[in-house]
Parts: sequence; C-alpha cells; structure tokens
Amino acid sequence: MAELTRRALGRLALGGALGAMTAGPAQAARWRMPGEWEPHEGCFMAWSAAQDLYGRGTLRAVHREQAALAQAIARGQPVTMLARPEDVAAAQRLCGPSVEVLALAPYDVWARDTLPSFLVDDAGGLLGARWTFNVWGEKFPGYDADRDLAARLCARLELDCRDAGLVCEGGAIEPNGAGTLLTTETCLLNPNRNPGLGKREIDAALAAAVGARKVIWLPGSPADAVTDGHIDGIARFVGPTTVVAELSDDREDPEYEALRENRRALDGATDADGRPLEVIELLRPRWERMPERGPDFAASYVNGFIGNGEVILPKFGDAERDAAARDLFAALYPAREIIQLRVDTVCEGGGGIHCMTQQLPKV
Repeated sequence: MAELTRRALGRLALGGALGAMTAGPAQAARWRMPGEWEPHEGCFMAWSAAQDLYGRGTLRAVHREQAALAQAIARGQPVTMLARPEDVAAAQRLCGPSVEVLALAPYDVWARDTLPSFLVDDAGGLLGARWTFNVWGEKFPGYDADRDLAARLCARLELDCRDAGLVCEGGAIEPNGAGTLLTTETCLLNPNRNPGLGKREIDAALAAAVGARKVIWLPGSPADAVTDGHIDGIARFVGPTTVVAELSDDREDPEYEALRENRRALDGATDADGRPLEVIELLRPRWERMPERGPDFAASYVNGFIGNGEVILPKFGDAERDAAARDLFAALYPAREIIQLRVDTVCEGGGGIHCMTQQLPKV
C-alpha cells in the first residue's frame, strides 16, 4: 500500500432543512459546543480530491474508507458528503443511496478541521464557529480550497457563522458539552498557530468563540509532526465528567512518555462546575501486532465517532487491543452499536475516523 502521509506529501439533504435553524445575533444567547454523544441532526464529511498529492491508487483506497465510514454513520443519522461538482456522481455511486452528496468543492478528507464547529443554545439556536485554518501551521501545499470551506458550508446552509478569531482546528479541542474543553500545549501554543499568544489569551478566545468556561491544558505530543498533538488522538470526553485517555506500553513508541504526561495532567482535574473528572485508561494497539506502518500512522482508538445509534471505532489488527477498545465503548454506550472499521490508508496521513467527520447537533 502506498504511504499516505501529509508530512511526506508536504515535502513533495441537509442544506434544505437548515434554513429554519439559522441563529440570531451571537451576542443574544449563551452558546455551547455539545458533547459528541448528544443527539445529532446529521454528519458532514469531505470527499478527498487530492489526487495530485496522493496518486490515483491511494486516493481510491481513501475513497473506499470514506464510503464505508459514511455508510456506517448513516445507520443512525443523515450523512452529507461534500464533494467537488465533478466528483459528485462518483462519490454517490461509491457511498450509495443512504448518503447525500453535496457539491461544495473540498480538497481533502479532514472535515473535523476544515468545517465549522457547531454551537447550540437553550432557545434552539444553531451557529457555526469558523476557525482560521492555516493547514496545521502552513505545513502542506495544495489546501487552499479548504481554507474557506467552513464559511462556504455555513453560507450554503444559510447559517450564521462566527469568526472564532483563532488559528485552530476542530481536532484540537474536545468539549464536554457543559463549558469545559480539553486541548494541548503542543498544538495551540505552537508558534505556527498563534504566535505571541499564551494560555490566558487563548482561554479568552475560546470563551468568546465557543463558550468555553474552562480549558484543561494537556502537554500534547512533540512527536506528532502532522497535527502537533491534536487532542482527539490523545484523550476524549465520553460524558460530561468522564475522559478516556490513551496510553502505550511500548517504550519504543515515540509518544510513550508524552501519553503518560498527558495522563498525569488529568490527575485531580475538574470541569467548569468543579466536578472531578473520572479518567479511564485505554492502551493503544501494539506496533508489532500490526502490519508495517509509516512514521505518521495514527494508531488511536479514541479517534472514533460517537453517533446517534452507533459508535464507530478503528481497528488495527491487534485482536486483543481491538477487542478491549470495543468492549470499553460498549460498556460506556450500552444502547449503541459498536462498529469497528479499518481505515489504515487515512491513518497513514496522521488522522482517523474522528478527523473525517463533523457532526451537526440537533436543536
């Protein structure tokens, strides 16, 4: 299989329903980012058009993984796949009738980072928060079409779009649905994102943008040369006060110590309302149990998607660890079906299932 890495390549039907849900002025309500386990109206994905970067064969493999993921999510909620007009027919054929394909011209698969983060209020309002997407610190060529994708989607949906005023990506922040966010120092304090800004300034920007009342900072991952340590590959809220944190027991893993530092940073943490967090540890797959992988391969179980009736998790070929991840999420969400998919081609690019999705909350 051809290696798909953004680092290596750098070296080389919802639209009609949303008009009635347009939010009023942002200052008129208190907005929040829902937890991913809360009900969704639907899910957006972005059909990769990056053949110039990946090559035809690898792009076909990416499309097969995207289609399988879209079909799995569509079992519990509507899925809208954004695609270039010239790709709509091919995307529709591969995704099938359960997935709507909408012409909106994305460049690559990373919908979590390039689409808006959606906010709700108690009055039934819906709002899109638009981050300044600078291609993960101006690392990779070819992504100009994705820099304004969030604004174009909001315009297509006739949805108010708040400029968050911060260089950030959706995968860099993890909400508990009640005003608390997890993020990482290696990402949002990186000078390639927001030079000159410290924690206090970024906390204030996140409060203004998405209603964050408390930001819990984890160290992150210096070894992650693609996203600079996105939180959605390290730790995820699975309930308002419950976090699943990944660890590795392989001392040769370049993130071995960083994951332990992130875990230690959660000790004694509380949410915005002073409630202590329960932290559940989950071991990553063992590299010797998986087929050979490239240096950017994202072997993270928490990089999954919590849908209305399903939880979609990756599997990596380490049967014992794959089963442990499945059993954990089955216990966390006993009323939801656990579906595991191989998305190895996308994982070679430093991302995964969560990175390919952006949920639209129900209001």
